[in-house]
Amino acid sequence: MMVSSKIGIELHPGRYQSWLLEPASGVEVRDGVSYAVSLPFWLRLDPVKHIRKCRWIRIRYSSGFFDEPVRPLIRFETQSGNSFIQPMNGAILGSAEWIGRVPDETEAIFISPGRRLGPFSFRIDRVEVLSRPKLLRGGFFSDPLWTFWALRSRMVKSQQEAWQSVKYALGGTPLKRYRNWALRTERTFDPDGFDRPRLDWANAPRLHLLMALEGRLGEFMHTLRSLRGQALQNWTLHVVIRADADQELVARFAEEAAGDPRLVRLDPVQSALTDTDRLAVIEAGDVLPPYALAVIAESLIEQPHLTALYSDEDTADPSGLLRAPVFKPDWSPIFFAAVPYVGRLAFLRYGSLAAAGLQPIDLISDEEATLTRVLAGAPAAAVGHVRRILYRRRKLRRAAAVAKPAVVRHGEPEPHWPDVSVIIPTRDRANLLADCTRGLRENTDYPSFKVVVVDNGSTQPQAIALLNRLRADARFRVLDRPEPFNYAKLSNDGAQATNSPMLVFLNNDIRMTGPGWLKAIVRLAMEPQVGVVGAKLLFPNRRIQHAGIVLGMGGISGHIYRRRPAREIGYLQQVNHTREMAAVTGACIAIDRSKFEAVGGFDAENLPIDLNDIDLCLRVAERGWTNVWATDAVLTHVQSASRGIERNPFDLYRRERTYFIQRWAEAIRDDPYFHPGFSLSAHRPVLG
Repeated sequence: MMVSSKIGIELHPGRYQSWLLEPASGVEVRDGVSYAVSLPFWLRLDPVKHIRKCRWIRIRYSSGFFDEPVRPLIRFETQSGNSFIQPMNGAILGSAEWIGRVPDETEAIFISPGRRLGPFSFRIDRVEVLSRPKLLRGGFFSDPLWTFWALRSRMVKSQQEAWQSVKYALGGTPLKRYRNWALRTERTFDPDGFDRPRLDWANAPRLHLLMALEGRLGEFMHTLRSLRGQALQNWTLHVVIRADADQELVARFAEEAAGDPRLVRLDPVQSALTDTDRLAVIEAGDVLPPYALAVIAESLIEQPHLTALYSDEDTADPSGLLRAPVFKPDWSPIFFAAVPYVGRLAFLRYGSLAAAGLQPIDLISDEEATLTRVLAGAPAAAVGHVRRILYRRRKLRRAAAVAKPAVVRHGEPEPHWPDVSVIIPTRDRANLLADCTRGLRENTDYPSFKVVVVDNGSTQPQAIALLNRLRADARFRVLDRPEPFNYAKLSNDGAQATNSPMLVFLNNDIRMTGPGWLKAIVRLAMEPQVGVVGAKLLFPNRRIQHAGIVLGMGGISGHIYRRRPAREIGYLQQVNHTREMAAVTGACIAIDRSKFEAVGGFDAENLPIDLNDIDLCLRVAERGWTNVWATDAVLTHVQSASRGIERNPFDLYRRERTYFIQRWAEAIRDDPYFHPGFSLSAHRPVLG
């Protein structure tokens, strides 16, 4: 990136303004190349006066193919001292777009393109003004409910909520329109300029592609041209020629191999391979973008310890139009056990393959089974993911074989269930607490648990009567905490009042729909590598309230698949299966006491009411434990019934939200289980 270069910015149709992109902090320029020298690093957009006059803008920007495709952060500083930080969309195909509101009285705009030290490329290609009436019209036809909410928020002067509602109304590009999105965001690879290499490719391990020589001659040649067009030329193609192979195809391969030593027949023994060599399957007719192998090489230079490295993929029809993107989560072994999503392009370390008693021929014979066997023995940190489309199939990938969710079958021994303490903060609303406690007594099959009800100063006669009845039940204990509402402190107090090795935090507006919910979350929370476990929560109308939390959604965090039908399958069958998540809602969570205490419990000082559950999850993940969402723990949640619906949550919880964004800005920009190519302004996976 050439800092202080002029960039065309269309602020009004047909009128362009020169723009400067300059280092603000953590950036040095050496011989015209920008380097991130400290984190976080920021670039400043100048002059800001031209954007200050705008309301809504669309920014188109590009990053280098050898840069990590995380979401950039954009930060607006205002004259009143407020700071607004928003995650943008990742430039997965080289470029991306972001739509947002410019806060009133903006005096400075900064962008943080990445989170990795070293050289980087980033540029702004275009900025255009969007009129509010046009946005509202577009939002009405896309999602009239969110458009109504935007207008309602403006009426009650909830400024930031109105902005977010407009963005939700606009949503994103549906996956079925991927080809249009790709035409808009894919750019040409520029290896001699903007996409110059970051590392010395001579230090990369050798890359071996494995192929069964079958199909039509044209398909083989299509793939071969793709390989020969790679920026990284140090590769080898090993082919398996079966007895029934087409003789014209075999002859053409021999002809091509005679002039290209990189084309060889697969040696069953593979005595020439070394422990660090990497192997991947490619099918005749499939292609790789010209930067694919170079991106793999640079990733392996940076992470030489990896057992496996996989990428995203899509499909190109015979005319070249793209469809069916598979944007994968970062390594998720629990989810992978149910849905073998890794697919292609997936490079395995030869030493790991051999250690599993396997040979390269096994990858061709049964790629999925071989991947599963090797990955089963790999530490989580040894499996990497390049969040770019590096593989293009000629035909749609067959549906992955899906294992059934793990269940306890009749007659099989159950684990030794630990004692559980269920902590329920409450105040008044006796009808809600009565339903919740009745479900614990009558519709929960866990063998040994006690309940701590933390009363935050109930005054209603019905609530006081219910609490007195609970005091008389040996399974229940009532803690009196008549003090200003602080959910985090109430929960911490409840945990400290018990000594059970397993803690479950439950909202008082939770209703049990089946007896197995507590076993489902505790079973996962017992695992050594698991941190916080959340449940599948439904609204009373049987639509999804919680199927996991996505960081960055709506600017901070949001519930994926919110308000979708309970029978929703989800992208890659995500709703059907237990899976890893960055965070889960605190309305129903389980966590081992030792892990809860290791991170200091909920943050009652900085996050007394809002976002303390997500903060807990992030601090747990920071310690190396993985948070999990359990699909088979199904409950009903009358969300916020006890607190009500806040009129202006952004203003009401401004201090908490400001703290959270400052504390977790890097986490907000990069949810490992929600692809940066997806929009953060939709409650389902759509393109950003």
